[in-house]
This record gives sequence, structure tokens and C-alpha cells, in this order.
Amino acid sequence: MAQAKRGFRAPAEITDYFDQKSLRPAFSWQDVFGEEHAHAFTVAKALEIELLGAFQSTIAESLAEGETIENWKARLEPELKRLGWWGPRLVSDPTGRLPDRAVDFSSPRRLQTSYWSNMRAARAAGQWQRIERTKQALPYILYVRTASIEPRPEHLAFEGIILPVDDAFWRTHFPPNGWGCKCSVRQISAREATRLGYKLDDGGPQIVWRQYLNKRTGELVKVPEGIDPGWQTNPGLARARTLVARLTETLDQAGPELARKAIAEIVNSRETAVLANLSERVRIPVAVAETAASELNAASPLLIIDTATLRKKMTKHSSVRFDTLASVQEMIDTGQLIDEGRGNARTVFFAIGPVWWEIVLVRSANGFLRIQTLHKVRAADVTKALKKAGLE
Repeated sequence: MAQAKRGFRAPAEITDYFDQKSLRPAFSWQDVFGEEHAHAFTVAKALEIELLGAFQSTIAESLAEGETIENWKARLEPELKRLGWWGPRLVSDPTGRLPDRAVDFSSPRRLQTSYWSNMRAARAAGQWQRIERTKQALPYILYVRTASIEPRPEHLAFEGIILPVDDAFWRTHFPPNGWGCKCSVRQISAREATRLGYKLDDGGPQIVWRQYLNKRTGELVKVPEGIDPGWQTNPGLARARTLVARLTETLDQAGPELARKAIAEIVNSRETAVLANLSERVRIPVAVAETAASELNAASPLLIIDTATLRKKMTKHSSVRFDTLASVQEMIDTGQLIDEGRGNARTVFFAIGPVWWEIVLVRSANGFLRIQTLHKVRAADVTKALKKAGLE
């Protein structure tokens, strides 16, 4: 007889979201707030890296295997006992602003909170990636009634809302929308949206905002009515917006060789297609261009392309695809870099067999390198440009 499995393996877009988080020790849940959760893993009062790592690794394993919370507890308990954190202990606020607090990581309520919040956020991020990939065929999102036995009236008010995937409403109201929220959404076709009563001239619901002061950081943020502070983000969008910014900072400090290796992993991964399809503009690092950076006095040798430019070039030039980005580093390294007299821009010509490509790099107003254009070009135009630059 075949042995029953404990659960189903989570899709890669869910596990990737979780696995790529860095550890962020925090005394209060307000220390890591809102969109920071998209790239930082934290557990309130877990101030030791090894302790925080035990939570992250066991949740990651349970998430990947589709396990229940009981399975996860069985993984975590021996780790916490080994580290001396199974049972109540006093924890001190490193800032000194709050008194010592007793914490018991083994308490059912604390375990439930840690497990639920991380699982729901990871699954929401994975769902959003799938929505972005399929929004041409299924361009609308339906807010589904909560599965909670005791639903919140504020969340019941969202039930039945139908809006396009790219509507700003989903930036703040994509569930979960609070601690313990069991709301969900369903992606639907235009035909189903019409059948359910949606009209193209329907506007989204009026969002009422309130001010929330994060007493730990001093930051004053806007939070929609009905959404718990800290949950006013879309995990998938937040991850997309912060992933590249964090990578760029990390790569800039890593040095050229490590940066090249990391960039190669990025542009050859499925993340590129997901990021490129996002409605919001995201900047993707695609190469290290040291010579161009030196000539243009750029702040960094990292070369980026924003997704709006990439989509525009893909629409205009059929030869430009997501996988074209994987060739940009080679184009920069072995192509011909020339100054065509356009000030803060340089052009690179590169041949792949008999086919020539042109990349125009510009130094942005804030001093960073970005791709302005990328496409195939006629050999005659390359010869003309090289002659004009005195290179042929």
C-alpha cells in the first residue's frame, strides 16, 4: 500500500519568496513593518541570529512540504530546546526604551502567530506572482468572503469587489489584511466578471485612510480603514519592489565578480519574467559595466533596466525577449563601446553571428547606469557609427 504524504509540495514561487528573506532580529513586531516583511524574516523578541534561524529554517521546511502546524511544532521544539529557548525567559529591549519582557516561544498562541503570519504571507506572494503571469487571460480579481467563523465586519465589506489586476486597490487590500485574516481572492476572466455584475466604468471602492504612528520607528504611515497596521501591503508587490533594491545594494558592495555571478542567477531565473510583467516599475540589475561607469562618472558599475523600458522594447522589437537579458553581460564585456557625442550616454555594439545588437547606456539623474534602449541593428548602421567615432 502506498504511504500517504503529509501534504503537497509548495510551488517554487511560494518557497522562493520565503527562502530569499534575510534574518532581522527584532524586539517588537513594529521594528520590522509593512513592506520590510517582503525581504526580512523576523519573530518578535527573537534577538539571537541562531534562534531566529531555527524559526526560519523549520518554517521553510514545513512550507515546502505542505505540512500542518503540528508537523512544524515537531520540527521546531528540539531546536528551541537545544538553544535553551523552550519555555519562558526574559528578553531585554536592545534600544532600552522598553522594560524586559517575559517571552515563551513554546506557547501555543505565539507559535500559531509565527506559523500563520509567515505561511499566509508566502502563499499570498506566490498567488500574486501567478496572477501577474496570467493576467492577460484572467484580468480581474474577485474578493472572496472570509472563511472565518467570526468574520470582521470591515472585511465583509470587501466581499464581492471585482477590479482589474492592475487596480491600485490590490496594493493595499490583497489578503491577508490583518492578524488571523482568512479572506481570499480569486482571479477571473472578463466574461465571469461581467456575469457577476462588473461594468467597465465601475470605479473601485472609496478608500478611507487613517494615520498610524509606529511608536518604535517614529514613522507616520497611512493605513486603510479595515486593515490592521502593518498589513496594508501586497506581499507579492512588496517583494517585487524591494527585491531588486536590496539586491542592488548588496551587489554594489560585493564587488564585480560576486555581482556578476549573482546577476547571472537573477537574469536566468523565472523571477525576471515575473518582475517584467508587474504593473509597477521595477529596476532589474542585468550587468556590471565598469568601463562605461568610469567614462560616465557613474555612482556604481551596476547596469539596470527598468521593467517599463523592457516591456516597451519587447512590444516594439519581436527579437527582444525576457531571455535577452541573459546576454547583456556578454554584450557589455566583449562589445564595442563608443561615444556618439550624446553627453551622459554610451553605445555598445555587439554581434551574435551575423546579427548586430545595439545597447544605449545612460547615466541617470541620480548617477546610476540604466539601459535606455536594446534592440537589433543593421550592420550598415554599425559601420556608419564606428566610422563617425573614428574606430573604423
